Amino acid sequence: MRILFRRLVTLALLGIVAVAVLAGCGGSDKKVTIGTKFDQPGLAVKKPDGSMAGFDVDVATYVAGKLGYKPDEIDWKESTSGQRETLIQNGQVDYIVATYSITDARKQKVAFAGPYLDTGQSLMVRADNTDITGPESLENGKKLCSVSGSTPAQRIKDKYPGVQLQQYDTYSACIEALRNGAIDAVSTDEVILAGFGAQSPGAFKIIGKPFSVEHYGIGLRRENLEMRAKINEAIVEMQRDGSWKAAFDRNLGAAGISAPPPPPLDTDITGAATERVDIMGKYGGLIVKAFWTTIKLTALSAVGALLLGTALAAMRLSPVPILNRLGTIYVNVVRNTPLTLIILFCSFGLAQTLGITLADPKSPTSIADSNFRLAVLGLSVYTAAFVCETIRAGVNTVPLGQAEAARSLGLSFGQNLGVVLLPQAFRAVIIPLGSVLIALTKNTTIASAIGVAEAALLMKEMIENTAALLVVGGIFALGFMLLTLPLGLLFGWLGKKWAVVR
Repeated sequence: MRILFRRLVTLALLGIVAVAVLAGCGGSDKKVTIGTKFDQPGLAVKKPDGSMAGFDVDVATYVAGKLGYKPDEIDWKESTSGQRETLIQNGQVDYIVATYSITDARKQKVAFAGPYLDTGQSLMVRADNTDITGPESLENGKKLCSVSGSTPAQRIKDKYPGVQLQQYDTYSACIEALRNGAIDAVSTDEVILAGFGAQSPGAFKIIGKPFSVEHYGIGLRRENLEMRAKINEAIVEMQRDGSWKAAFDRNLGAAGISAPPPPPLDTDITGAATERVDIMGKYGGLIVKAFWTTIKLTALSAVGALLLGTALAAMRLSPVPILNRLGTIYVNVVRNTPLTLIILFCSFGLAQTLGITLADPKSPTSIADSNFRLAVLGLSVYTAAFVCETIRAGVNTVPLGQAEAARSLGLSFGQNLGVVLLPQAFRAVIIPLGSVLIALTKNTTIASAIGVAEAALLMKEMIENTAALLVVGGIFALGFMLLTLPLGLLFGWLGKKWAVVR
């Protein structure tokens, strides 16, 4: 009995040891989520195999190691310039290393460790360019690109208002526009430009001296003071042990930039006291102008969509098979394509690749004019598919006998459509068409992706430069309510007044 008992105890101990060993081999479930850019060569880029590379990536990985996380315990989260504060405040990332300039306005929303690098805003042009020598020479009708929601874009607006500024969501889009000749220069921090320049040797060049000082910090939530202290310790240690300089030389040395002296830590947690911003006093005129642009986008796109949608409906109702088939293909393809892709195609495909800008290239407002008209085109093309189906549904409400009676009187298909079917169809679908128009009004915010100065683009700028996030959000939510609610009431009244009595 004793022998049996000993054997059972031995087996139990062996089982416990085996479970412990297996648990150790299985790894840990702990993870750290780090935000960074995915499209900045030399700083942070996502490779085709899914791995990350760049100076910012090396800094973020080193810091994670000092916080107790191995490289395979890092989840990388793409953090574009306009989304960084939101990602931090919503807890979607633990910290962000993404060419994140420390400013007093941003310190009101997030905390910063570091800085880990000092740089400055500069300009990059095509290698054969000789007439751009600095930011002052851009105001002679030149076209400049930067990223919406970024410090460089705001500085250009504030200090060089005569420049034609094209804003995209990513620097890679700006570089492509520069390569295609759609714009004359790209402006952002020198190290970012150097990374893109090194990716295409001989295609671009950086000109002039930096005209700002940018302190790159590691952004995190304001209440994470303990983590901020640990990150600062990791940054100092990275500088002392030579890893910082080695990472800089490895990632940016090929671009011809020497590693600058490591910057001292910023001990100011909250930033300078920012004076209370009179939002309506400072931005009131701009808000009115932005919503006026939204109204014009909506009105012109609605006219275009109504005309094209009516033509598509006629094609889908046509007895000619090829016209019917083409109308069906158009509606099915466009309705299942995201509006963002259509708007971006209008900018990158039509304007940059094919040179169809819809504006006079010599005009001092050619970028703004082209972006607006291309946005109207994209919104019209997209909304027309929904208008078509709405009208077609209205035609189906017309009694079949009326169309047959019209044909028996000798009316052609076009006459039947114009005299009998469409007038009744429009009266039957006034309310649904109103819903399409309301959706179009809200969809105009997508135009900000190509730099149209409508409400959504101004909201991004205000969120970047003020700490009153709820106030800004409330202003623009109220603005869209004032646009859409009256439309709903108007079309509801018209639908009842002009309804077809059967």
